[in-house]
Amino acid sequence: MKHLKRSKSDNTSDLPSLLIRDAQIWTKNDTTRGSILVEHGKIRRIARSITERADEEILARRLIVLPGLIDGHVHLRDMKLSYKEDFTTGTAAAAAGGFTSVIDMPNSLPPTDSAERLRERAERASGKILVNVGFHSAALNDYDEVRGMKTAGAFSMKLYLPSPIAPLDIDDDKVVVQVLNAAKQASLLLTVHAEDMTKLPRTEKITTFAELVRLRRGNAETSAVRRILRLQRPIGCRVHFCHVSLPSSLSAISDRASSRLSSEITPHHILLDENHVKTPGWKAWMVPPLRSGKDRRNLFRAMTMGIPTIMATDHAPHTVKEKAQPPRESSPGIPGLETALPLMLTMVNKGKLSLGRLVSLLATNPAKIFDLRSKGRLENGADGDLVLVDLKKRGMVDPARFFSKAHYSPFEGWKTQGVVHTTIVNGLVVYREGEIVGKPGGGKILKSGRR
Repeated sequence: MKHLKRSKSDNTSDLPSLLIRDAQIWTKNDTTRGSILVEHGKIRRIARSITERADEEILARRLIVLPGLIDGHVHLRDMKLSYKEDFTTGTAAAAAGGFTSVIDMPNSLPPTDSAERLRERAERASGKILVNVGFHSAALNDYDEVRGMKTAGAFSMKLYLPSPIAPLDIDDDKVVVQVLNAAKQASLLLTVHAEDMTKLPRTEKITTFAELVRLRRGNAETSAVRRILRLQRPIGCRVHFCHVSLPSSLSAISDRASSRLSSEITPHHILLDENHVKTPGWKAWMVPPLRSGKDRRNLFRAMTMGIPTIMATDHAPHTVKEKAQPPRESSPGIPGLETALPLMLTMVNKGKLSLGRLVSLLATNPAKIFDLRSKGRLENGADGDLVLVDLKKRGMVDPARFFSKAHYSPFEGWKTQGVVHTTIVNGLVVYREGEIVGKPGGGKILKSGRR
């Protein structure tokens, strides 16, 4: 990535115009052939035929144009963790995967646990990013601090129940209620990693990843989901449940039928099961862990029925050295930005998932949940964030070719059908046919509440 130069201007009036000709364009329910003109970073016109000329033109006869994808759950690392990933490599991976906007989680080093830290992280990212980047903050129970983080642009505060990012006695319901109340008063979304560690048995006799997965039982998630739902009900703040791995958890959330609750699934929890941690286990070790084959199938079925609200990658890069350790010492998490869309397009090609459902999971609904009102749709006046996909081209997951620094994947060797051809961010082409062609700095810093 050293050959990439930084973009010096954020002025949209300086942006070149772009015309995508003769493509299949995603509408609300289907695709229709037409052209899209993007000017000053915004979609100016969508029509069957556009005769105007533009600074750059793409003839897209065999391609489908989708809204730029939005990933609400990524770990871009950088700062003291830049050896794992940095803002440029992480957003290059996003662009290669068709993601035009991502929101970074707060368990960085130093953690994003104050308004000052959030502004520091945003300043660090500015000038280095290829796609748009926003930030979540750590959960706190002090309203003034929470309000400060909201003002600084936080999209949510993250309550990590296994081990809070900021010091909180999360075993005390009163403390969790304080967090929920602070979120409600600040009109800030609360994102939750729902696992109750008190429900897990204590043992040191773990020699395989399969044993480690079985140890981290599903009732830890179920118990935590039910607890948060019980405490949230009288308060009514918005709560988003991250990487739900069990159909029973999804059911508990959806049974409430509340517009103030949302849920998230990941590609790995719907495509892999606990058998994938056997050889080699570290490539498929994440938290929550992979579940049984039956749970995986039911989770996939729930996705096709529209029960989970969004899909996110939980892109969590580590070095191979950190991963290839004994089970107790292996860092949990996998890179996911470059594999999610090809894997999901493969499901579309196999007839197991509709393209419409995929767009809602990865674009339309994330835009709604995170209040990105000018994103996630192809309409006049919307942001010029688009991804062009070749639905028929075949490929294979090859971690050696990842733009991410994490060159491993539990999907290594999987054959795919459907690839990202071109990714366009703010009207600028940043990725084309396997190459990063944009400049670091072309992405914008996103702030909650700012249109």
